Amino acid sequence: MLGVRATKQVGEALLGVRLLGAVEIATRSGLLRVQQPLARALAVRLALGRGAAVADEILIRDLWGDIGNARPTARLRVLASRLRGALGDDGQALRRTPAGFSLDAAPVDLDLVEQSVGSIDAARRAGDQAAVFDAAAVALEQWRGEALADLRGIPFVAAEQLRLESLQLELEIAHGEAGLALGKDVGPDLERLVSLHPLHERLVGLSARALANRGMRAEATARLAHLRTTLAEQLGIDPGPETLALEAKLHEQADRAIRSSLPPQTKSFVGRQDEQLSLRALVSRPSVVTLRGGPGVGKTRLAREIAESAHREGRTVAWLDLAPLQPGDNLPAALAAAIGTDGGGPNPLASTIEVLPGALLVVDNAEHLIEDTAVLVDGLQAATLGLTVLVTSQRALRIGGEHVHRVGPLSAEAAVELFCARSGLPPSSRVDAICTAVDRFPLAIELAAGLTRILSVDQLADRIDDRLRLLIRGLRDSGARHSSLRAALDWSHELLAPKARIALRRVSVFAGGCTLAAAEKVIADDRLAVEEVGGLLNELVDRSLLTVDSTGRYGVLQSIRDYGLERLRAVGEEDVIRRRHVAWCTEVAAAGEQYGRLHFTHDLQRDLYSHLNLEEPNLLSAVDWCLSTGAEPALVNEIVAPLSWYWGYRGMLAEAAGWLRDSLTAVPADSVQYGAGLNALAIVTRKLGRFAEARELGLQALAIMRRTGQARGTIQVLQSLTLAYLALDEVYQALVCANEVEVWTRTVDFPVLRGAGLNCLGLCLRMIGHADDAVKLFEEALACWDAIHDGHGYVIAKGNLGISAYQAGELDRARSLELDALEVARDITYTVGQLDSLETLGCIEAAAGRYEIAAELLAAAMHGRQLIVEPVAIADEIMDLAATDEFVRAELGPRFDEIAAATRRLTLDEVVREVLTRG
Repeated sequence: MLGVRATKQVGEALLGVRLLGAVEIATRSGLLRVQQPLARALAVRLALGRGAAVADEILIRDLWGDIGNARPTARLRVLASRLRGALGDDGQALRRTPAGFSLDAAPVDLDLVEQSVGSIDAARRAGDQAAVFDAAAVALEQWRGEALADLRGIPFVAAEQLRLESLQLELEIAHGEAGLALGKDVGPDLERLVSLHPLHERLVGLSARALANRGMRAEATARLAHLRTTLAEQLGIDPGPETLALEAKLHEQADRAIRSSLPPQTKSFVGRQDEQLSLRALVSRPSVVTLRGGPGVGKTRLAREIAESAHREGRTVAWLDLAPLQPGDNLPAALAAAIGTDGGGPNPLASTIEVLPGALLVVDNAEHLIEDTAVLVDGLQAATLGLTVLVTSQRALRIGGEHVHRVGPLSAEAAVELFCARSGLPPSSRVDAICTAVDRFPLAIELAAGLTRILSVDQLADRIDDRLRLLIRGLRDSGARHSSLRAALDWSHELLAPKARIALRRVSVFAGGCTLAAAEKVIADDRLAVEEVGGLLNELVDRSLLTVDSTGRYGVLQSIRDYGLERLRAVGEEDVIRRRHVAWCTEVAAAGEQYGRLHFTHDLQRDLYSHLNLEEPNLLSAVDWCLSTGAEPALVNEIVAPLSWYWGYRGMLAEAAGWLRDSLTAVPADSVQYGAGLNALAIVTRKLGRFAEARELGLQALAIMRRTGQARGTIQVLQSLTLAYLALDEVYQALVCANEVEVWTRTVDFPVLRGAGLNCLGLCLRMIGHADDAVKLFEEALACWDAIHDGHGYVIAKGNLGISAYQAGELDRARSLELDALEVARDITYTVGQLDSLETLGCIEAAAGRYEIAAELLAAAMHGRQLIVEPVAIADEIMDLAATDEFVRAELGPRFDEIAAATRRLTLDEVVREVLTRG
């Protein structure tokens, strides 16, 4: 037992001396500097007296030994005087009494240690191993290194160091024993101590127990055998009874070793290197780790790799596959059968617990028995020392101490590597497309790679969208659930409650994920109440069939979506749910048109553009269904027409034109809807550079809007016609339209349209040479748009003012205006506005003689327009650009093409950032 002596309470003394390391002497206000070693030694020796006087002869012996010294008492008094001087203002702490010198000081770190020792003894008597562990840890933290390390050679120090080293070792042993009892990973600490004290029986025994708790019984018994041999050879003694009993127990446990039950693994494991490293670290200590992920994502293969690694390191590994079990089956009996112990009797866990200490237990496929698995694992953890449990499941256990590791699809690189490893084919863009199409699920990739025996990569890539019917032939030894992608998904589907199945198949109609509000509108009805939707979606997330991001948006991987749509079709719900989805998409488009055109502030532009980017897959899916399976082309107009501005941003003008044409065939020819669709088609067609066609479409739309008395519609069509006429250089027809727009917008409260009308009229006046009047109109348009914080209009007006300044030869003013427009256009991700400004800045730089910069800007703008398929659409701007391009090419010669090639390697954002930085 660790000894304890009565001491003052820590902190009562005037001076605090720390001696478990280099000596430190401190008052309550800070450290004191005592340079002479003998003076420090005197302070330590007196502090060990804890305020009591120490006789001169004892101090002389302890400081100088038994060597005869002349006038030893005088030397002691001189030394005391030096210590008093070093103590400065606290010199009164050192006192001379008839019994000898005393110092108002205490060894504060040693006192804390000895108080902890008292706590350890009390905790041991109470059987409280956690308190023993904590108290020993507190005591050991006091050591800063070797005790009294800076006072070697002083007589009393050597004996004190031996005493303190012995105390430290006893505390280390107490810490290790308690740690083992609590199932903590104290093995590394014990290994360090055994290397320092190889013949210390208690330490070697503790280290052997730690090895056994990690499942390394062979190493544990070998260590004890080595101790027995070494004790006999070096000391001529036998081990003590405790060591012999431990050795016998380990031999007995080895005779009842767990039967190896790792499933066979015939192929190499590919990918997830970083995951493996982190998981190996987690399972190296007692813990519960759950690999959570959806069907086919590779949880079992990853668990098998981690278990094999632990087995190679000498650890006992057990494997329990729950897939064959049904609810109500006896899990403890199944575990006993899996590892080869006696599972009979009323308590089948009893014999299992005896052989599991230190083992790694893998519980595979737990999702259908999650509650029973949680009870089993929780019980094993409480009763088994050093046990680590690795669970694979679509759901978490939700027990204390569980670490949940999300297993997602492979990285793009690992997916291609796996496909190539299984097929023997080289990487290619088609291989990458195949892996992406199957969501980079390992199961699906393996199945797809197997098909390369009968299909070429190109054939497979062309057919991979039919993934559920195509990926059906797995390895014979892979088990029924892994024989096809459908089988894996069937397993997950059958585990769902009826309403969760309804939610899964209905939410699959969303192509790009959805918010809770969107799901409530589309999937709720009399079978699925609105208030139930959120809970059901969260249950599907919990089962790894849906994902949810930090914003609360739900997502579904394509393979699972295909499966859900197939189920939706099978139960006859597809048409009704699709129609609800289309109706919701028309609401998204209508909101985009309203906020996009009437209240287009900077912040709203950014938010709206981001929102439409998220919903674009849903919009496209709705359009595709309406034009094909759903045969509802008229509804496409309601999705596409309000967002004609957005399709231009996205470089999808040609597609939008096609959708609108197909849609208009099903819309009544004299309806307002038809007129709006014609105008949207005219806008898209003009942006594609087909100006004459856009003019004719606009005239048809104008006739309908006039006939139906649609004021706002008439204004919008006249604006579109104005721009079409200007592109065709038919300026006077454009002027007629622009004047009518200007008159209309005086009478209606549409600030955005008012600004657009003024801007169009300004373009007309600029084209016929009335530059000053045009500038006034651009300035008035700018004020109108700026008043409602319309970033889109701001960029247009600023850009037109910049062009006017350039045409007037005011290059510095033109550059300032265009840089301002460019910065705002970048902030609101207005692609065309950025290209417009780059083109004008290119013309300005050419006029200033900076031809290489001009070439960069012109090339960047040209490349950007090719990507979005939207040419310049104002005749005088076309002429300015053509003339500048010809001039700069002539000045630079072949250098122009070199600059253009280098510029095309940059993104638009990179070019714009460089321009704005350069200023």
